[in-house]
Amino acid sequence: MPSGFKVWSTGDLISASDFNDYIMEQVIMTFADSSARDSAVSSPQEGMFCFLKDTNVLQFYNGSSWAGYIDEGDITGVTITTSATSGLSGGASATSGAFTSTLVISPNSATSATPTTSDLILFGDADDSNNLKKATANDLPISSATQTALDAITAGTTAIRTDIAVTVADNGSGSQNEYFLEGAQDQVVNLTTGFKYRFDQSDNSNATHPLRLSTTKDGSHNSGSAYTDNVTTSGTPGNAGAYTQIEVKADTPERLYIYCTAHSGMGGDTSLTAGGLSIDGGTVRGATDFSDQELTKFKAKDYSEDIATTSDSGTSFSSNTLTMDIHDGNVANITLDANVTTWTINNMDAGTTITAILKQDGSGSRLMNATQINSTTFKTVGAGGLTLTTDANAIDIVSVFYDGTNYYVFSQLKLS
Repeated sequence: MPSGFKVWSTGDLISASDFNDYIMEQVIMTFADSSARDSAVSSPQEGMFCFLKDTNVLQFYNGSSWAGYIDEGDITGVTITTSATSGLSGGASATSGAFTSTLVISPNSATSATPTTSDLILFGDADDSNNLKKATANDLPISSATQTALDAITAGTTAIRTDIAVTVADNGSGSQNEYFLEGAQDQVVNLTTGFKYRFDQSDNSNATHPLRLSTTKDGSHNSGSAYTDNVTTSGTPGNAGAYTQIEVKADTPERLYIYCTAHSGMGGDTSLTAGGLSIDGGTVRGATDFSDQELTKFKAKDYSEDIATTSDSGTSFSSNTLTMDIHDGNVANITLDANVTTWTINNMDAGTTITAILKQDGSGSRLMNATQINSTTFKTVGAGGLTLTTDANAIDIVSVFYDGTNYYVFSQLKLS
């Protein structure tokens, strides 16, 4: 049996008994393997330590056999196992002289279940040195992003927002830039009351092109102004976060247009329509675009045509040129202060008719010298041409029918 621990002083003699009782039993012996150990130590004493090089294992003699040493005691024979539903895989059995085991988290091996509010969840508490804590599923907080999304759909507080990506590109003419919404030009965007619509100008093509809204097509470039009720703007166009946003209310105008405050024509034919069409009946409000589709067996009640004047962008009379645009209306009201030498009608499709109310100014004597429409000789009754009444302030009504090839001109003269 070991005799305990002894301390020698300088000059002390070590006897054979002391050497065997103290030193030999208190050192760690090193052997190539267990066979070399057993050959060298035929009668081990309880408490002896040895190290085996072949397995890199530290052992101690427990009084009856050599056992693997793992810090505080012998765990030979202990087995770590995992069940099929534990969510863990791995495990091993301790063996004499060594014990190494690995546990792997394996969620797919766990049993599926529907969480309830009382179920417990383990987590590392970041505020408490990541100590392991538990909480019920009911007590788990939600992320700030989730909370923001929930707030955005709370009825009566914050409107749901639709983002529309805006880019700027040439409209195909080679000389006119235009706003493209979600990659498409000349869009009709239907706006719903209670929603927000954000025109995102983050794309760098928007640089120097601030987008605004107006009840007038082309806004300030066409004697209109910016519509600002429930409209917010942020940032510099062409930079991240830049936008113009409108929240649609019950009193939002039925038709709005987008335009650039710096450059004319950029809104193109894009329009925003507030208020919708009831599918199963109801009232169609505002100017409605049917996208050039045919209405079969159409019957109109309380029908009227829009009258365009010389203040409309596509209808004018200047420099002896009479210009009419059917997109501005089927009837044009124009006062002549000079002879007409050139007659142009834009956007006239086959099968359409446009009417001009031509008024002489206070001087009168204004003649229709033009014999062509859009460079095509127009047809009149008996090929007699079109002769206007030249009295001061006289009124003539002239109608033009287009069949896709020819323009047919009819007149009612000197109305009073």
